[in-house]
Amino acid sequence: MCVNLGHILHESYKIIALLGQGGFARTYTAAQLKKSHIPLCVVKEIPFPPSNDPRVLSIARKRFEREASALRRLGKNSRIPELFDRFEENDYFYLVQEYVEGHPLTQEVAPGDRWNEQKTVAFLREVLEILKSVHQENIIHRDITPANLIRRETDKKIVLIDFGAVKEISTFTANSTGEIFTSQAIGTSGYMPAEQYNPQSMPQPYNDIYALGIIAIQALTGQRPTNLPQDPETGEMVWDYSTPDRPAVQVSDKLKHILTKMVRFHFQDRYQSVEEVLQELDLPIVEGPDLSKTSRPWRSRFRWLLFGFAGIAAFGAIVLLIPRISPLIPRISPQPTVAIPSADGVSSGEKLLVQTSALWSKQRGINEFADSNYPEALKLLKQSWREDRRDPETLIYMNNALLMATKAEYYTIAIVVPIRRNPDGSILNANLAEELLRGIAQAQTEVNLGLLAANDHNKDFPGQGFLEPKAIKGKGLRVIIADDGNIKSYAVQRAKDLVAWPDILAVIGHYTSDMTVETVDIYNQNKLVAISPGSTTEELTRKPRKFFFRTAPTTSIESEALVNQLISVGEKKVAVFYNPNSPFSASLWEEFKKQFESQGGATFRISNYYDLSKNNFNAAAAIKEVEKLGKTALLVIPDGQVTSSLENAIEMIKANGDRNWIVGPWTLYESRTLELAKQLKSVNKLGISVFWHPLISFDKKFPQNAEKLWGGPVNTRSALTYDASRTLIKALEMQPEPSREGMQKTLADPNFKAAGATGIIEFDSKTGNRKNPPKRVGHIVPCAREQFGLTFVPIEFPTAAAAGLKCN
Repeated sequence: MCVNLGHILHESYKIIALLGQGGFARTYTAAQLKKSHIPLCVVKEIPFPPSNDPRVLSIARKRFEREASALRRLGKNSRIPELFDRFEENDYFYLVQEYVEGHPLTQEVAPGDRWNEQKTVAFLREVLEILKSVHQENIIHRDITPANLIRRETDKKIVLIDFGAVKEISTFTANSTGEIFTSQAIGTSGYMPAEQYNPQSMPQPYNDIYALGIIAIQALTGQRPTNLPQDPETGEMVWDYSTPDRPAVQVSDKLKHILTKMVRFHFQDRYQSVEEVLQELDLPIVEGPDLSKTSRPWRSRFRWLLFGFAGIAAFGAIVLLIPRISPLIPRISPQPTVAIPSADGVSSGEKLLVQTSALWSKQRGINEFADSNYPEALKLLKQSWREDRRDPETLIYMNNALLMATKAEYYTIAIVVPIRRNPDGSILNANLAEELLRGIAQAQTEVNLGLLAANDHNKDFPGQGFLEPKAIKGKGLRVIIADDGNIKSYAVQRAKDLVAWPDILAVIGHYTSDMTVETVDIYNQNKLVAISPGSTTEELTRKPRKFFFRTAPTTSIESEALVNQLISVGEKKVAVFYNPNSPFSASLWEEFKKQFESQGGATFRISNYYDLSKNNFNAAAAIKEVEKLGKTALLVIPDGQVTSSLENAIEMIKANGDRNWIVGPWTLYESRTLELAKQLKSVNKLGISVFWHPLISFDKKFPQNAEKLWGGPVNTRSALTYDASRTLIKALEMQPEPSREGMQKTLADPNFKAAGATGIIEFDSKTGNRKNPPKRVGHIVPCAREQFGLTFVPIEFPTAAAAGLKCN
């Protein structure tokens, strides 16, 4: 029963008055009986979920504690009320927060009142800065309205109140299969974007950006958002127009552009972070394609209506002639299997990420997937696969479409890969991402083939006849792809996106040490396993995280192989070239130096020449400096394609011309290295660490199956990602009811073992490092049948013939 005035809660808070009441909670002012120096507070009352299922209440309690913890952290910001207390009483959850004396913004955006541009921009900046700190805590408000923005009396600053995530607790329920989910959307009509009406959609920063843009438009126009028309073709809100009795809003093209982009109907077209909005507020904006494809076509149609019906003076009468699209009805499929709208750079099949040479059939398949037409998506993706069998993104989306089309049960994992881009956003290089995706796609296909009956009409699904079907306890495997671009800010956002997606039980990634160091704590704090197939830096060992594991060796293991190689050929001096700002590159240099010098060797770092990441790096000049040292080997350590250091390292190999021994990490295991080597007379003095090679594969079937599946060989990166996938699949199989914390406990168990392409995978429970990891050195040998007439083989094989390769 709801409390009455004068009621004392928790022996501490005397209810004074009802402040507000919504569909999910009530808010009261109360006196703090035990804190006379802070007499007033706000008490929010949230009812227990109505379900009789005890698991629902258990999850609600956990969520309540999580959200209370988040509010406590946020309360350190002076623009968000401080959380004093939280407790349960009489089947209600209660939060006790700071009372902010002031008035809601509803008093400042009354109908008919219009703000000028200067005031609107100042308002945007102020609230965006608050949201920036909120989103940095991986929290989305979800109910930004004028009523939830308080103008504080003492300093006239805005305070953000009433976070939606807490109210969501009362909407939890369970279906007939025992799945627990949110039954109602959280938010306020008119300020909610379309995707937020789907209660299963994951909250994202662009939800709050939309709501804030709506408030700014309301302030400029003096009209409630529900009174503004929509373009009947696109669903876009139209706010920049004039009628005979209503002059157009006097606002710059720059602000028009920003607000229009903030409130775009489709979330993909909006700003994806508040940082992006703040940056555009600081820069001059030239009207671009965003405005031309929404506001302008509508404006011309709208003016035609106005002038075509000259006898109609009032705007309201004109609206009657427009095909009605209610702003309260989003374009979201009611089917329970609808794909959750993904963040920018995250996709389960509804978005093209690897855009290098997408076939039309693939794009059409993705469009059908986005529209939840999974049978048609599956058909089109199969067609695309037949046309391009090397595309792992197509195979992953095809697997996901198969699960949806057949209504199969499945588990979900994610993978984060780096798609390198040019400054204008176009793709520079997707090879690295595709190599990683091939490993997980092959493992996913093995699982989902286990769901196909002998008489299934999907007999043309890839892998049948040679991949071993391995369903996970009768269930399939869905894979979410995320692109971190090898950019730290992107990586952090992708990590926040993935931890907020409750279906995801584990993440494979990130690939580079740079990105993993930036994101590992996000996964750890949110208790989501991240297993990296490429991060080798020892920095992750020095501060272990409970939820971090890796299938790749650490830099100490990789250094050992490279040191032994140079010692074996009689090298006593080594000059290093690396990226000192890369956790991987710096860690490998540190470990190599320690091990090489312990065996009597000397190491050098040549001043002004050692930094491979510099844009003006001069390989020829660096080689000349090395020659001054006498007989000296080179250790070249490019990072994982975060900077241009790989390109500079390849230039070093070219400038060296096989004069000095060069050794380097597996980041040099690249087709570009082979392409460069083709230009040289010989490459006999080059050693590169490799963690897997078809000739030394622990799983002998893996390279054979990979070649059949992809129409060609795969490399170390694919093998390590395959192993990470097989490791997670094994962990899923071992749990009666898989969960995020269950994944961590299973992987950390001393008895856990999984068989992969690179060997038996087991982990040190304290560090998450792989036990007995692979370590090998490879070199380049001639082989006429290969693309560049050259190929990598383990260094113990002096020639391609000795390795058993047929090169004629």
